[in-house]
This record gives sequence, C-alpha cells and structure tokens, in this order.
Amino acid sequence: METKNVKENFNSNMLRIGIPSKGRMTSETQDFLDSCGFKLRRNRQQYIGWLEGFPDIQVVFQRQKDIINGVFNGNLAYGIVGLDILSEFTLQEPNKILIVHEDLGFGSCTLEVSIPENWVENSIEELKQRNQTLRVASKFPSLTKEFFNKRGLDFELFRAEGTLEVAPTLGYSDIIVDLVSTGQTLKDNRLKRIQGGCILQSQACFIANRKILRENQHALETCRTFLEYFEATLRAKNYISVFINMRGDTPESIAEKMATKENLMGLQGPTISPIISSEGGSWFAIHIIVEKRKLTKTIRALREIGGSGVVVSPTLFIFEEEPLRYKKLLKKLEGNQ
Repeated sequence: METKNVKENFNSNMLRIGIPSKGRMTSETQDFLDSCGFKLRRNRQQYIGWLEGFPDIQVVFQRQKDIINGVFNGNLAYGIVGLDILSEFTLQEPNKILIVHEDLGFGSCTLEVSIPENWVENSIEELKQRNQTLRVASKFPSLTKEFFNKRGLDFELFRAEGTLEVAPTLGYSDIIVDLVSTGQTLKDNRLKRIQGGCILQSQACFIANRKILRENQHALETCRTFLEYFEATLRAKNYISVFINMRGDTPESIAEKMATKENLMGLQGPTISPIISSEGGSWFAIHIIVEKRKLTKTIRALREIGGSGVVVSPTLFIFEEEPLRYKKLLKKLEGNQ
C-alpha cells in the first residue's frame, strides 16, 4: 500500500526531500533552509513536513542513513546529509548518490583517530612503530578500515555505537575513530588527536537521485531552484551592502574618484543615483557590495573622497547568472560520473 502511494505522489509531481531528524544537523539544516528563504513547517513531532510556497515538495524527517537509502532507491528525490555518513555508505560505490552541492556551510567536523593522552606517540607514523595490534572502535568501519589499511597499521576493528570516548578507559578498545568538532570531549576523556590522523573533513551536503533528475524535468528545475538559493545565500554571507551620500558633478566624476581607492568598486562597479535634495547642490547616492572583512577600510576610503551618511545593511542573496554547480550537475547527468 505504501509503495502505491509513493508512486501516485510522484506521478502527481510530488517531490520529497529528506532532512535529518536527530542531533545538531536537524536544527542546523532547518536554520539553513530558513536563511535561504525556504520556510519549513511541521506539525509537532510528525515525520512529514512541507515548505511554504512549494506545495509539490514534501519534507521527510529521517535518520541520515535512511535519507541516503531513500535517495538511492528513489523514494526521496533530494536529501541533506553529512559528507561523513554519505562517504561511509557509498565508499565502494561513489557514484551511487549524486552530490549536487558538497558544502552547504554547516555541520562541519572531522573524522579523526584519537589515542589516550598518556601515550607517547603523536603521529600516525609513530603509531605504526608501536609493537601491538591496535584495537580500534569506530562508528565508521568502512572509512576506518580503508584508512588503516592504506597506512599499513596492524589493527583489529570493533564497530561501535553510542559514546566512543569512554571505550579506551573501559578497555573496550585501545584507540577510537570518531567525529570531532571542537575537541573538548576528547580532552575531557583524556584523549588526543594525532598528526596525520584526520580521515575526512566533513560538512553538510545536498544530494539527489540521478534517475529522477534525468527523467523528470520538474524535479530538475526544482533542484536548480534549491541550488540557486543555496549558492546565493552562501555567497551573501561574506558580503554586506554599503550606502553613502556624496556631492559631485556627475556620476562619472564620482566613479573616477572611487576608482582611485581600493575596495570601492563593489562586485561589478558602484551604483550611483541622483538625490533630490532640499539642501540644494548636486548630491548622489552610492551603493556598493563589499566583503564584510573589508568594511572598515571601505568606510574610511569613502570618507576620504567626500562621502557621508554611511548606511550598512546585510545582504541576503547574491545570485549569479547561472550557478557553476548547476552547469556541473547537467554534465554529470549527461554522463555516468
């Protein structure tokens, strides 16, 4: 009965996107979608939700590995998951899932080897000289096995769930391989990271079902919409809008002044518009988009050429003519990569 409903929903152009249902990734994914203009709605703790203004998109809250399986088998058209879990489940078949955007700017962590802090070793190379078979506990057996085999380490792997940091203390393992964000939990449990022990840099990524995008034009266009807003939001995070008034004879003369100063040309050049001022004189309003880290230098440079009344506001979106990642997506869909 469920299979029938799934088929009927897809036939009626209903598209599903899976987002994590547990942990930090849940709140971060929802915050990210909200910042992109996708208002997520959910009835209490139900596992089905929707996006305001997108009646043909259904949001499904699931565990990340279920999202990966759902995208692979076509029950989900899209999903947002951590690259760590995605890599673990697709290590042997990297083309199993289509990665549309590999870094959504949140969910950052590293998958690392950690050892007891009282061990004298401080690197993978030194660990290789330790005269013992290392007992390794990890929630990522495939990635861990590949990493240790490539480096010629003698080890015995234990697949584990739950809190790994206590495994060496309890004698369950000698060392662990786990996700690390700040490293504070490792310190609290008297563990340390080692040089060369980073297996993977991970962050949230946007994935899709290859077959659905190839065969369903509506699904491809919806994917492009997601990608457009994701890219525009991520780009805008590093920029702000600066407005300032300035006296001048013509827009061209003001532009010439601005060209003599660094950081005043914006993305493609300043926008200069005449002001109808009650004070008289020839006034112009200038608008430029600048990097946040260059704001102080920008304001100083504007004042040096006669600017006044500086107003700074956040930039929500910066859209390109066409996202580079969308062009890459089309190429992936044309071939088998």
